[in-house]
Amino acid sequence: MLITAALALVLIGATLPAVVRQFYPPLPAKEPGARPGAVVVLGAGRQRDGQDYRLNPTGLRRVQAGLREAWQRDLPIVLSGGAEDHAPADPDDSEAAMMAQEVLRVWPEARTHIEPNSRSTWENARNTAALLRPLGVKSVVVVTDRAHMPRAILCFQRHGLRVEAVALESLPKPAWAPSAGALSQVPVIWREWAALIWYYSALFPVAARFKRVACRRRPVRWSRGRALPAPGSGS
Repeated sequence: MLITAALALVLIGATLPAVVRQFYPPLPAKEPGARPGAVVVLGAGRQRDGQDYRLNPTGLRRVQAGLREAWQRDLPIVLSGGAEDHAPADPDDSEAAMMAQEVLRVWPEARTHIEPNSRSTWENARNTAALLRPLGVKSVVVVTDRAHMPRAILCFQRHGLRVEAVALESLPKPAWAPSAGALSQVPVIWREWAALIWYYSALFPVAARFKRVACRRRPVRWSRGRALPAPGSGS
């Protein structure tokens, strides 16, 4: 009886956004840093649309948020993502290219850069740093979901970039109303904890041997800007 009651409480707690939020991996402290030189949007994968692909809802939400940040700050925007578990032979077939199309549909004058080869968060950071290094960009705004953000920040910091985080909330409101949306975030959060442990054990110690990769922990900064134009306004 007690075990059944305990399991029921755990299940109820896992449906409450306010409870689930407590299990997010922690973000680094918000500290001032250099002005970002670009907005970076991390892909979330594609999904089938008949014989073709389209952005999944999570990826589309990230693109929209990154577009707002780039517009408000008047910054170039880097779209990073390959094609599932491989780098596509044609960059136009990548998730990054699909995200760029969405950006240009709303803001035709946007300065877009695509990074079409990454298959993981580590490769997102490594390839984006290599893309931005010749442009002299040392600080970026990274756009991804809240659960994914700690791992993304660590990867970008390890590749020598200062990070300002724009973490998108995936938990529904109100905070204390049971929700299937909150329950769906539980496996996502545990997967991120597992990924952080694996990254620390498998990638970060190796990266520390290389001067280019082994950099100090960079500060994370948060801010806001101006309003986005309506789709098709062209300004």
